[in-house]
Amino acid sequence: MHEGEQNGFMTFMEEKFIPVAARIGTERHLLAMRDGVVMMMPLLIIGAFAMVVAEFPNQGVQDFMASTFGENWNAFEGIIMNATYGIAALVACLGVAGSLVKSYGIDGMPAGIIGMSSLMAVVVPSVLTDGDKTVEAWIAGSLDANLLFTALLVAIITGEIYRWFIQKNVTIRLPGAVPPAVSAQFAALIPGVVTLILFTAVRLLFATTAWGGFPAFVSDVISRPLRSVGTSYVGTLLACLMEHLLWSFGLHGSSVVIFPIFEPLWIVNMNENITEGAKNIVTFTFYENGVWIGGSGATLAAVLYMMFFAKSELLKSIGRIGILPSLFNINEPVTFGLPIVLNPVLMVPYILAPMTAMTVQYVGTAVGLFPLCNNMVPWTTPVLISGFLTTGSFMGVVAQLCGLAAALAIWLPFIRAYDKKCYREERAREGQGLAV
Repeated sequence: MHEGEQNGFMTFMEEKFIPVAARIGTERHLLAMRDGVVMMMPLLIIGAFAMVVAEFPNQGVQDFMASTFGENWNAFEGIIMNATYGIAALVACLGVAGSLVKSYGIDGMPAGIIGMSSLMAVVVPSVLTDGDKTVEAWIAGSLDANLLFTALLVAIITGEIYRWFIQKNVTIRLPGAVPPAVSAQFAALIPGVVTLILFTAVRLLFATTAWGGFPAFVSDVISRPLRSVGTSYVGTLLACLMEHLLWSFGLHGSSVVIFPIFEPLWIVNMNENITEGAKNIVTFTFYENGVWIGGSGATLAAVLYMMFFAKSELLKSIGRIGILPSLFNINEPVTFGLPIVLNPVLMVPYILAPMTAMTVQYVGTAVGLFPLCNNMVPWTTPVLISGFLTTGSFMGVVAQLCGLAAALAIWLPFIRAYDKKCYREERAREGQGLAV
């Protein structure tokens, strides 16, 4: 790309694309979904660690635990999974409704509670029989992440209804002497009644359709089509491109694109793998640990070059400063220290390297070489360790090494050229100093 074309592209991005992306990134409903879904993460991580311990991929460890604690030593797995993954949709509904209402400057907790109640209203209980007796009950799995899109819809609608009533002062008002905590709950009565009536009507309406319930409708009409696109190779590649393009211009691409739009799709995929034995390749943990190798941009590859091969003092110092954070997938010292943001030379590998790393790991998983990524771990888990924990296999480590090698192949010519440029400029400045 010639200098004129570069300038034209940068101008277009800064004047047309970035303002639109910035507005999307601050849209309150997307932010509420991002913040609400994040509330599930601690539970998913706890559940994943329970799975790793209970199903540790070493027969010697399994035999030792069984001989020490009995054959049913890993019975805790089902209990913890039901208490974490099993209520993921309920927690997301609480978080999204509460976060949305809070964005209007209103206490969001009552709305979150109403949202959970509304979700329970539309989820059809299972009918269990015991001889002549029948009972309706929500069983394990009724409220897991497979219900996530229904939970998000219920939460958004609940939040908007609640804030409308509060903003219009259509509430029950108590005397000023009543404690605020009590008054807030009475203020929630009218919006709560309206919301529950609405979702009860939705439940009864969809019971008469071929879907049999609102969640089944959402799954068939919204969730499944979105996931077929957003979790495909092309959809994931597009997500990766958009995320890193935004980062390159200084916007938090993960917050704008990944967390509110793609993360729910990938979490449902992961839940399907765990609970139904599905074989979805793209899960949230696949992306976190297969793309963010050293942080967004797969910058660990660049840091390794700077640590061991750089000639310029700038890159050497950034390599030394950035190596430890990069091992924990924190790369702000690199992103803003080189800098990568608004740097036409380094923007290219910053965008292409993670796309290449993702492609390598996707293809390797598709052909059966690498295992599926089904275990959620904190995003700051060090590289290679996360590869093992997310897959429960040492081949997960191999997958990350292959992704790192692919990223390095992309980064190498660009970071080397930038290193030479910085080295020449440093020598030139030294020469000027000596001349003076």
